[in-house]
This record gives sequence, structure tokens and C-alpha cells, in this order.
Amino acid sequence: MDAEAAASEGFDELDPDEIGGSTAGLSRAVLTDDQRDVGVPMLLHTADTLPGPEHGERFSTAAYLHQASLGRRWLEDGDPGEETTAQLLSLNFHAVPPEFRRTAEERIRRVLDLGEAYDPETGTDGPRVMVAIYDGDRSTGLWAAELCRRLGVRAYYFPLRHTLLEAGPRLTDDELATVAADHELCFHTATHRAAAEVTEDDLEAEVVEPLHRLTRVAGRLPRLGAWRGGARFDPGTLGDRTLRNFGVTHLVSNWSVEPIPPAAGLDPDTVS
Repeated sequence: MDAEAAASEGFDELDPDEIGGSTAGLSRAVLTDDQRDVGVPMLLHTADTLPGPEHGERFSTAAYLHQASLGRRWLEDGDPGEETTAQLLSLNFHAVPPEFRRTAEERIRRVLDLGEAYDPETGTDGPRVMVAIYDGDRSTGLWAAELCRRLGVRAYYFPLRHTLLEAGPRLTDDELATVAADHELCFHTATHRAAAEVTEDDLEAEVVEPLHRLTRVAGRLPRLGAWRGGARFDPGTLGDRTLRNFGVTHLVSNWSVEPIPPAAGLDPDTVS
């Protein structure tokens, strides 16, 4: 299968009208989207454009599918095709085989023409774009780091130590340190866990140690984090409370990049 065929593989298996405001089928929708494109364009909300609590349907499977379609349209046509308050276009990569890298480079160059580079500490007054590299595939990570450096854009890396979803080695500590000279390292657990899966028994290995590792190799604490499954911040989960207590400031979800809300005090059941 060539790159264009890979980018157009079937996606429309879920009907947003049937899903409504629920998150039914979300995991399947995200996985299908990841497998469709060489670099998945996703339109995201930020702190400036987040819908209020009365718009809970904005964080549903139907909303994800809609934002995904707007992101693809924006990347392909230069315009999302309708009015939307979401202003951040994130181009997301996992493992990119060598035969697809020409297409991936074209998509990165295209997205950089659509807005200014995103930074979580600045506002989104107008379109913003970001390039995100997920799961730490070694070959992809080193290729993307050099390409984005040459293009003058800081990429956001969400590395793992191990995943069963991809073959091939992950980026080593020394390689991550080299990547961090030009790009930003972000939290993504050790072995690809969702926030709800983290327990007291594996908190140290899955959350605390990766945070220490990234801080050590980059010389600074990660500002951004993301969970497998793309959940938003939930103070009811041990993993999210730990990210907050460490000082991670933003969480990337399927719909948004949101500031992590401050706590009244330090949660006693997390490890530092």
C-alpha cells in the first residue's frame, strides 16, 4: 500500500448522530483515525476556546469525530470549512516507516504554513499549529527531530519505554537528551497506560519514574502530558493527581490541550 492509499483507508465506521453526547466507541474511533493517515491532523481546543460546563457534549465521541474531520479539512484545504472556536491544529505521528516519510514531511511543511507555532504558555489569538511525536519509536523520533530542527519548529515528544502496539526500539535516554536540545519532551507513562489504569502498585513505575527520567534528560520538568486513550484531566484518578503535584501544567486530550487546574493542597496519596 502506498502513502496515499494509507492516508485514505476507511474511517467513517461510526455515525456521530447515533453516538450523540456519549463516548461510546471512542477508542475505536481514535485507533481508526491513527491508522488512516500518515500524520493525523487534529483540531483541538485550548484554554482560550474551551467550551463551558454546559457543553458536555463537546467532549464526546461525536465531537471527536467532528473535530477530526475539521482538522483533516484544514490540513488538506487550508480551511476547516466552517466556523469553529478551536484554533490549534496538531499533526500527530506515531511510528512512520521510511517509505512514508516523504508524505509525512510534506504534511509537516503544509501544517507549518497554516499558523504560528503553539506554546502552552501563550494564548491562541489566531490559528496555532504543533507537531507531536507519540510513543518514542527510535527511527521515527530521530528522523522527525532532525527534520523539524531544519524546518525551525519545536516538536512535542511523548515517549514510552515500551509498548506492545509497535515493534522496534524506543528512544534511549541519551537520544532523548539530544532530541530535547531542540524539541520538548512530554509525559506519556512508561508502558502506554490510561490514567484510570494507574494504581498505587504501579504509580512509581508508570508515572513517577518517567517524570524523573524526562526531567533528568531534558534538564526541566515536562510541561505537557498525555494518557493512552486521550482522557481529559480527572482529579479522581491517582495518575492525574500525581501529574498535578509534580507540576505538569497541561494535559493533551482527544479534544483539547487544557491547563491542569490547581489543587487546594498537596494530595497525600501521590508520590514525589
